[in-house]
Amino acid sequence: MSQDEKLARRAAREMFSSLSAGQDFITTDQLERRIRKCEESEVESIAGPSAELHENMAAGDGSISTTESIQPDSSDTDWMLRSESAGEKLTEDHLVSAAVNYARGELPLVHRVLTLSNSCRRDSREINYIHRILLHPINTLQMLYYELIETIAKRGASFVSSLFPVVLSHVQTIVLLFVYSVLGTESILLFVPMFFYYVSFCAMAVFTFQMVHRKTEFQDFRVWSRLFLRYSGGNLNPEEAEYQYCSNNLRPYGQFFLALLVNLMIYPLIAPQWTPQSEFAILAFFLTFLTLYVFMDNKWPPDWLALFSFALHVLAKYPYETDVVVRQGWRFLDIRVPTFASYVVGNGVEFCLNCRAVFYLLIPAIFLRIAARDGWRGTYKTLIPHCVTLAWWQVAVISSQGATWYGLIRGALALVGLVLFLPLAGLAAVLLPVAAAGKYLADSAMMVRASVTTLLASVPIALSWYLDFRRRRGHMPSFVEGFVFRVQVIFGVVAAVFLIHPLLYDGQDNTSMESVSSLSWEQYQNHCHQPAWEQSSLAAVQLRCAHLADVSVSWDGYVTDIRVRNTHNVLDTVLSKFPGPVRDTLACWYGDKYDGDCRQQDANYGSCKMMRELKLRRAACHLHAWDRYEFEIVVKMKSGMWGTGALVSLVADDSFRNFTMALRTGDRVWFTGLLMNGITSDSLLGGPSPQVDLEEIGCLGCHTSELQIHKKPVVGAGNGTLLGYLYTGIKSVLNFVFNPLVIFR
Repeated sequence: MSQDEKLARRAAREMFSSLSAGQDFITTDQLERRIRKCEESEVESIAGPSAELHENMAAGDGSISTTESIQPDSSDTDWMLRSESAGEKLTEDHLVSAAVNYARGELPLVHRVLTLSNSCRRDSREINYIHRILLHPINTLQMLYYELIETIAKRGASFVSSLFPVVLSHVQTIVLLFVYSVLGTESILLFVPMFFYYVSFCAMAVFTFQMVHRKTEFQDFRVWSRLFLRYSGGNLNPEEAEYQYCSNNLRPYGQFFLALLVNLMIYPLIAPQWTPQSEFAILAFFLTFLTLYVFMDNKWPPDWLALFSFALHVLAKYPYETDVVVRQGWRFLDIRVPTFASYVVGNGVEFCLNCRAVFYLLIPAIFLRIAARDGWRGTYKTLIPHCVTLAWWQVAVISSQGATWYGLIRGALALVGLVLFLPLAGLAAVLLPVAAAGKYLADSAMMVRASVTTLLASVPIALSWYLDFRRRRGHMPSFVEGFVFRVQVIFGVVAAVFLIHPLLYDGQDNTSMESVSSLSWEQYQNHCHQPAWEQSSLAAVQLRCAHLADVSVSWDGYVTDIRVRNTHNVLDTVLSKFPGPVRDTLACWYGDKYDGDCRQQDANYGSCKMMRELKLRRAACHLHAWDRYEFEIVVKMKSGMWGTGALVSLVADDSFRNFTMALRTGDRVWFTGLLMNGITSDSLLGGPSPQVDLEEIGCLGCHTSELQIHKKPVVGAGNGTLLGYLYTGIKSVLNFVFNPLVIFR
């Protein structure tokens, strides 16, 4: 048993003897009043002339008299009133157990029955919800805040962990196999990164709420520190217990940074249009300032060093390159000027020295200063929580780069609606019937309608106040209050439908699609094709036009040739590494058997028979359903009066298979895509046969009239290898940490 635990036990016994006045129990109301009195005296001692005595007490000076602190409260000596008061009964063993938990850095179990940090629950728990919103709006918001944080902190972690079961049940296994059989391997490979991205972001939010919840509990833990310090005669060292509490609650921080690492590794591999970046930016922005406020030990005066560190981080990490307002309008914040030189270090690594880099280099010094507080205990109390705030700020910056103004407004309204939904719902239940009645008054005079509406609005508010007044006097039957509550809800719903119904027939918005500017064929032909070859050499034209790669084009022409450019089968490549018997078994499992029927009336009967015999000699089953093809569609473009038609090669992936197989020579098609440099010299941009990565194609005049417009499905990370994905993820993490000092491109 440590010395601090002995002192805490002794303080618990002294406190029990002071509050019990010879009885064998005390109540939770007594304990709560004593704790609140300690808090009030603490504030007075700091503000008044006794601040020096308080400092000596905190330093452990045993000469300080604690007679006042251990005298029984006069309000607690009336045992007739105490026996009838509300609250749990506590014995001396309960307080001693609380002291043991406190000395070990744990919040005492007795604290669960107290209402210290969330006393608003106790004050408004028995009031009707609608009346509570009208009479106690601030307390209602506080109660919702505490309940939201507590619910997410306690149930969110179990929800996230349930997404990754260690042992799959039979039902889960069947569901996974069914999903795999329906979606296929390629869809699963696209879905998995997206799934982990959403889960990692949700896990970051859940672990952040756990930190906020435990930080709130840490303030309650400090209340117990002041209480035991007061009854220990100033001999107890509360810093050791508080340090132990912070050490015991570091797990959410480690889980948060692990989820952040996974999120950053996966972010480059997903398609931004598949994620609500605007909503993520708003949520990250909200959590940034929530953690910045909550993680401060003292709200006033604030932690100026932490605020200075946050300001430096904002100046160093802000994306000035993508913010038009800051880049053009806020000239006093133009710190992107390359004050010093920038150097390219290695392949894809740029070392930048400018004002932003100077700000970035100051951050580690500020971190060391924060960590050095209280004998390097500031690492656990301040620095690690502060890093969570900075991480959320960078996540907000990254998400905002893929956000839109409408998305940000939508996300902000959703966040405000989530916080204020229940209070607004209560107000709507009271005021919507009034609005509906005022809207359809017979008299159309504005002053009359406003006066009558105000009068009608005051009636439910006055009724709510009267019902609350009767409830406090004990003259309100419970069934009457329940009946009034149901009537208000029904009237609110009916009035809302009555007001919204006319809006459903206001018409639809007529929006026109704006044409997307792209490089026309005439522009490309004049600068990168035959007319340009007459003015300079072919090599010079190719060098000049090489930078046009990935430029969007929208052209049309006539199909002259269709051929398969490449074919690959990932599953066949994997199964070829297995032994023959295993490969044949897996091929029959995932593939199909060879069709042995060759009809004699078919024109290619001989070819079919020969191919069947050759295939059956190798294996009984095939994996042709897993083949993926890359097609090349040669299109003849229109040219001038005396020029010859140029040929453009459209590179189409397997998603265009059905459309490509239905095309015929001579069909006129339109297409959109991105210019690309081919492998051969003729297929380079500026050469005789430029190539276009096909994204969308449609018919202007085809032999098959039922051909529909086909668009290339968007994928997140392309067809890169696993090593390429890992390399991209590592670059994302390194840019998150070292940008703008070192940029990994």
